[in-house]
Amino acid sequence: MHKKFLVLLTGSIALSISAVPVLASDSPTDDGQYIWQDENGDYWYRNGSEDEYIGEGNYAPDPDSGELMESNDAGWTEQDGYFEPHYYYEDGSVWLEDATGTTYIGSRDTYYIDDYGNLQEYSESEAASSSGDSSEEYSKSEKRGELHMRVGFTADDTIRESMPEKEGYFEQRSVNEGKSTAFALKVANSSLEDSSLKGFLAEYYPVKGEIITQKDLTFESYPATKYQYLTAVNEEEKNVDALVCQTDDYTFGLFILTPSDTYDKVAEKKATELIKSIDFIYAESVDMAMTDYFQVLTPERWKYLCRYETTETENGGYKLTYYNEDVPVLTLEARYYDGEDQPLDSVWQGYLGRIETIDGKKYDLLSTISQYSEDASDEWKEMYDTYLDTINGIRMMDGCSLTEGSHI
Repeated sequence: MHKKFLVLLTGSIALSISAVPVLASDSPTDDGQYIWQDENGDYWYRNGSEDEYIGEGNYAPDPDSGELMESNDAGWTEQDGYFEPHYYYEDGSVWLEDATGTTYIGSRDTYYIDDYGNLQEYSESEAASSSGDSSEEYSKSEKRGELHMRVGFTADDTIRESMPEKEGYFEQRSVNEGKSTAFALKVANSSLEDSSLKGFLAEYYPVKGEIITQKDLTFESYPATKYQYLTAVNEEEKNVDALVCQTDDYTFGLFILTPSDTYDKVAEKKATELIKSIDFIYAESVDMAMTDYFQVLTPERWKYLCRYETTETENGGYKLTYYNEDVPVLTLEARYYDGEDQPLDSVWQGYLGRIETIDGKKYDLLSTISQYSEDASDEWKEMYDTYLDTINGIRMMDGCSLTEGSHI
């Protein structure tokens, strides 16, 4: 397992502002010093003609000190705009939002929000009946195969390294428009010198000084811990936003590292959103589509909607195409690289990186999504809307590595 040692420095910015927030959907045009809120609910500080991101939530100046505070920390009354904690749905999960931030509760298959806004949990029989299976069969079908951590990376999050290793994997991506680096790991507990969470952090991304924040969460019934702390890489300080989840057999980690001198509220928000995108799923080897160079973990929602075909191309290359019935949805291609960068075939094609094999050959990894059609079936549209989940499930085969590469 490749171990990356990195560090960071956190800056704390306090604002003392006497103006009340101004609600606006677009950036204001009036110069001055005041707070405004965009249409997404995010708060900004107008400092002259520049806008500085503050955060999300309810903010206002404290009546006594004038210091900008969030939610009920400012001592607001309900009439003045007290922030009411509430549950909400997002991406198939249930979350709690309160004055301290957001907390992951669990899957919508396990929890639901009743008509009064209260959190409720399905009984095993209710969950099973909704899928038409008995509770015992439901439990077995949900937990067959091996556990994987899937992260909601986008196509713009460039893969810098992807290495499957014995009983685990390591993946490095450039995120937050290249300002941060994300590392996703799966490590067998038996390979760790110290299998505790602190031992895991110390072995891969050691904490410099004290942990800034630490919050216990639950992802798909698995206990997890969210961290913010500083680390150092080659004497350069970096801020770390991380989530670590441990099962009996494996420890999973997502670490987002940002140079301390560029770490701000925007970077923190991007890291939080990436952590919230994590999904844990079970899958068997039959749920993997494979070529000689890469394998793809089939998303849970695709398993009963698709079939795939692999086709050999020139100089040992491969095309892997996913279909809904006989209509193509997504094609992943390992195209032979002869030393000269080539343009993409169409606007529907994306460049994912360059595969390097153990015998020195190189292949460009490409993805091509079919053009959207309103006349397609609902199942095809569902696959189209979630094709990034499949791209995020790509793993290199043993003896192959994925580098950034380039194209025209």
